[in-house]
Amino acid sequence: MNTNKYEIIPLEKLPGKKYFKWFNAYDIPNYGALVEMDITKFYHFIKEKGYPFYYSMIYLVNEALNQITEFRYRIVNGEIALFEHIDPSFTIMTDRHLYDNVNDVKIRSGFAKYLEDTQRIVAQIKTGKNLDDECFDDCVDQFYFTCVPWISVKMMTHPMDKNPSIYVPRVAWDKIVFNGDKVTINLNIVVHHAFVDGYPCAMAFLKVQDYLNKPDEILK
Repeated sequence: MNTNKYEIIPLEKLPGKKYFKWFNAYDIPNYGALVEMDITKFYHFIKEKGYPFYYSMIYLVNEALNQITEFRYRIVNGEIALFEHIDPSFTIMTDRHLYDNVNDVKIRSGFAKYLEDTQRIVAQIKTGKNLDDECFDDCVDQFYFTCVPWISVKMMTHPMDKNPSIYVPRVAWDKIVFNGDKVTINLNIVVHHAFVDGYPCAMAFLKVQDYLNKPDEILK
């Protein structure tokens, strides 16, 4: 169930209505990009503070994507909705060596509260207690996060279904690479072309890089 506030946007008032109608009719309307990101300042900052990489990166990217209006459009009950804020949903490895999703983390009161809530919720799910439950994707006020920290990748695709979750942007990254004094990862973002065209997609990557360059201002 969606928990964030949203505004219904009539199609005729949608700025990109022409191409919303065009791409929304496609069988495969999603596309993505994979971009090398300089995480040097971010990496050293979280190491100095003792913050976990995965949860810190999710918070930072989540907040950056929220700054791009097109990333907050969804379909709710067949109507176009613009959410005020989007929260993260992300995968973790459980103690049973199978992954599960964390869907209950809300970002409301800054990084410290988010980190406290995340570690508490993850500790419960990490036991694998939910692995026998059915999967549901009825929440669309989320960004879907995952990572493959064991390998470096040059491309990545994501499973998509013909339901409202197809409009949810997917975010992933790969192994951390150390090259001299520079630290990098490859960041992958997949979006629905009906809402997000090339310009806002590019702006999203640039906003993430901007936030990575000033982690002391974002992770507080």
